[in-house]
Amino acid sequence: MKTLIETLTFRRMISPMLLQILFWGAIGGTLYGSAILYSRGHWAWPFPLIFGTLTVRVIFETAILAFRTYDRLGEIRDQLSGS
Repeated sequence: MKTLIETLTFRRMISPMLLQILFWGAIGGTLYGSAILYSRGHWAWPFPLIFGTLTVRVIFETAILAFRTYDRLGEIRDQLSGS
């Protein structure tokens, strides 16, 4: 119940969790696209498999970094106000 109240009052963010779900969807899409290229005998199928998954990872890590920074700054603020 506490988690629901924190989420509804915007004290807890749902975007990091949503980003993780979207990340796995994007990885699945990259793998699916690479499998389609492979099944059609296209010579470039390894490129989306390797570079596509790396690109998706870097993009989502950059996005999640903002939320992790915000959480860490909150922890620093709490430690400074406690001392």
